[in-house]
Amino acid sequence: MPLTRYLAEAKRCSEIIAGVLTQRGLQPVIQSIVLTEDNQLVWLIIFLNVPALNGRLEGYCSPELIHHLQTALHGKLVFLSNSTGLRYLVLLSKLPTLPVDLLYPGDVERGIFPLGEGFYGPILPRRLRNVLVAGEPGSGKSNFELILAHTALQNGFLVYLADPDAHTFNPDAWNSVAAAPVAEGPDDLVGVLEMVDAEIDRRKALFSTVSDGGLPPADLEAYNRLALQPLHPIMLIVDEANSYFDHKNILSRLEDLSRRGRKWGVVIVLAAHNWRAKDVSRGLSAMFPTRVCFRVADDTSGAVALNSRRWGKQAMRLRQPGRGILLLDGRYQVFQAYRLSPEQERQGLAIKVDLSPLSELERSLVAYALDQMDGRFVVNKLAAAFAGQGVTSHQVKILSQNWERRGWLTSPQHATDARRVTPELRSLAGFSRTSAQEAQVHTGGCEVAQAVRTISECA
Repeated sequence: MPLTRYLAEAKRCSEIIAGVLTQRGLQPVIQSIVLTEDNQLVWLIIFLNVPALNGRLEGYCSPELIHHLQTALHGKLVFLSNSTGLRYLVLLSKLPTLPVDLLYPGDVERGIFPLGEGFYGPILPRRLRNVLVAGEPGSGKSNFELILAHTALQNGFLVYLADPDAHTFNPDAWNSVAAAPVAEGPDDLVGVLEMVDAEIDRRKALFSTVSDGGLPPADLEAYNRLALQPLHPIMLIVDEANSYFDHKNILSRLEDLSRRGRKWGVVIVLAAHNWRAKDVSRGLSAMFPTRVCFRVADDTSGAVALNSRRWGKQAMRLRQPGRGILLLDGRYQVFQAYRLSPEQERQGLAIKVDLSPLSELERSLVAYALDQMDGRFVVNKLAAAFAGQGVTSHQVKILSQNWERRGWLTSPQHATDARRVTPELRSLAGFSRTSAQEAQVHTGGCEVAQAVRTISECA
């Protein structure tokens, strides 16, 4: 923006300010004027000659004078700076505005997380750390969660979801693309957390198999640069998160996962209508550097969500759906979140993450079902057979549900029927109709960190 277009206006404003000072019985001792631009804002800075005032500065600093100057300048913003001298700052350019409605962009570079637009342009972080989200119904919270989930799928994440109301993430739509069925009840969420924990243990073992200058890789990105088979990053989104916190130490488990998950490629998003101090412990709060707050009902919820009482009060004044306050990279800013259209949502739900082949343990589960149970995939029997490798019934249950969704296991006709291995799963496991009987099923002696591979890499 060329500053020369503001020269005439700057001269006129300085003359008006000199006139106001004279009108108020003050000396118009203007020493110099400067035009400058900062973040697309054009400022006029008027320096006063402080020595010429002989220490009589009170009249030049009064709120009444600042109000008089703003009125004479037809509402232009005027600020006083007297920390190192005495000067008036006048905003000559218009204040930037945010769009009222902002459609999610469809041509974003892979790896970017488009969040919305601030006063100075799009907000497109390349990496997201753990995110805490707040917003009452109708504020844009659910849409923001959908944006994160869709972007994560586009970026090759394994996406785990929890939604007690099954409203933001409808299982009928999301179970086909999520890494596990949408967790609705607390027990379901516990199962998801167990799967993510097991996957982290598996990644610990894998990290030790590659070297980066003689050292194990520092994080998932470093591992993927070195490994032949890259690992998918993971995003866990928990809607109405605080409704789960009173059950089976879920809060402490989330705190532990948020603390250790970053190295292994895990991003956690916790969202709720209202947050209270008891919901967000000091340890949990420290692990969520990214905060987003849409309109909230009270300043307590905003203050907890944003970790700032001042910004929390501002969140109460937000009215436009999708208008929020974002804390990113240590900086607060007001922004307008992108909106996902129904068509974009349908396209996003068609995304299939290219997952890795079956693990040895999963092949053993298939072989056992073919050899010992005539192809029936019976959860309790499989869990009992592989209990020595740390396999639980809940893990096998989630695994069987996920494989059924993908057509790898048949759907039982009756509640008492068992799922059965399909030809596709038999092929994925590398078995012909007779080779499964030749496969050696190992139910002991393996390291759990090397053997337990959960649905997160086979779904």
